[in-house]
Amino acid sequence: MAGLAYATDAAGSSGHADSVFRTVNEYNGISYVVHLQEDSSGNPACYHAYIFTPVCEDNLCKPVYIDLYWDLLGNYLRYEVPSDQPLTKLDHVVFTPEEYEKLHDMLQDPESLLKAYQIEELVESTTNARPGGDVDAVTGATAQSLQAVVIPGALYTCYTLWHIVHGRVRDTIASVTDSLVSPALLSHFLRSGNYHYQHYALDRLMDAQGKVDPGFEQDVVNLIGSPNIFLAQRVLKAIAPGYLQSAERQRWLGQLFVEANYRLQLALLAKFEEVTLERTLKKTLEVHRRDFNEEIATKIEKLLNKRS
Repeated sequence: MAGLAYATDAAGSSGHADSVFRTVNEYNGISYVVHLQEDSSGNPACYHAYIFTPVCEDNLCKPVYIDLYWDLLGNYLRYEVPSDQPLTKLDHVVFTPEEYEKLHDMLQDPESLLKAYQIEELVESTTNARPGGDVDAVTGATAQSLQAVVIPGALYTCYTLWHIVHGRVRDTIASVTDSLVSPALLSHFLRSGNYHYQHYALDRLMDAQGKVDPGFEQDVVNLIGSPNIFLAQRVLKAIAPGYLQSAERQRWLGQLFVEANYRLQLALLAKFEEVTLERTLKKTLEVHRRDFNEEIATKIEKLLNKRS
């Protein structure tokens, strides 16, 4: 659809329409259809919905026409607005480019202050508004905290779109994706670089004892090198030590340790306590021991002495 588009870095290429779709009945009484879209290879790519919705209870506000996109777990990706139906503020003033960007930033935040409020708490009644009056005003009690969040003159629009993006559709999307889980999809998730997808795959591929489903071992081990420290720490803490026992994997772990940040180094050293260190890893730790701060150096020394 031609028009303005705002996207996160994770949005990727737009997909092709798929036959999988669900109807969502939203909090404000509107209904819409969310479609699964596929990439050029036929793999699930994202979800899309075309939304038409009023944004206030009278005719003083123009309705919204917008295309919304979510990833395969229901996380917001981007929106698109048709060029002939721009978003507007009070008195039908069209959004500026900066306000479109601000809306995108707001929709990316699942913990926005808008989450905590009912619309009645934020907006003065429009039914008694004077002609030309401020019909989209934030009430005094919350004006200060929300001023940096919403677009002035477009509170209704901000509130409505945020609650659609982060509303019932997320459960709908999660249900559809759960029904599509396959080894191929989980493999794609592990290799995607998207930590939401990677955590989702780990939930389904690694049990409470740290055992990994056959065929996924290397992809799971590779997550120890993830730039997302929380993901790397999760794998290191949970994975059974036997998966890190081979000389080849320990050579890789040694290289990773030398280049890792402080937090990952601590997590790696804690895991090394659980495995039998091969000669190559021992040598790497000994050679580089004095390259690190005193705490890391002391932990390496104790580890090597314990394992000697």
